[in-house]
Amino acid sequence: MARQKGIVRLKGTLGGINFYERLGEPLARVGGGGFNSQSSETYPRIRENNDEMANASRTNRVFKQVFRSLLVGYKDGTLHYRLQSFFMRVKDLDTTSVRGQRTVANGMATPYGKRLLTDFDFTPKRSVLLNGQLAFDWTTYTLTVSKFDIRDAGIPANADLMGLTLLSVRFDFERLEWVTAESPMLELYPDFGDDTFTMYTTPLTAGPGERFAMLRVAYYQQVNGANYLLPGDDKFGLGVVGVE
Repeated sequence: MARQKGIVRLKGTLGGINFYERLGEPLARVGGGGFNSQSSETYPRIRENNDEMANASRTNRVFKQVFRSLLVGYKDGTLHYRLQSFFMRVKDLDTTSVRGQRTVANGMATPYGKRLLTDFDFTPKRSVLLNGQLAFDWTTYTLTVSKFDIRDAGIPANADLMGLTLLSVRFDFERLEWVTAESPMLELYPDFGDDTFTMYTTPLTAGPGERFAMLRVAYYQQVNGANYLLPGDDKFGLGVVGVE
């Protein structure tokens, strides 16, 4: 960076020199700079980071399609960016690949990768997905909820019922392919008196990939026998309840 001197003050680019003004002072500097494809060749660490970020981004884009139906009625402008950060953490768990070639698929295959998926907050405004103890059995594709009390379920005063939907997923993080099985919505009313109940989906077809189960919690009003979803992001819940 250099200061311009003389009567004429230039602005723009001339002979590879950028002429500009900053804080009222005329300055000049050599043009160029920034990162581009040539920079990537010059700075391999940048290229490595970009390649791994692209892998996480592709995974993120496809992964969200798996549970898109469960997000109907829920709006969260931060989910995409939080998932991108999550997948970047997961690819860091890949210790079998050199830097620049680490993948989400290898990271997710590790025990800690599965733990991160279980702990990810899809709906952070709902601190507890569902009160009680949740256990998913992969032999029968059954979710068992025990020690449950409907009075602690947070049913809003203007809601007639709580609706629960279970989704079983097998997701191939390498090929970005998946299969799912979804349960009918279970309707629990404020007078529900049991402390234990179960939900299940049909078994998934065999194939490569990681298996996990998701549970959706939402509240509804009933009008003429039809259920209408109540808005309110702090009441809506979605989370992973089982990972194999």
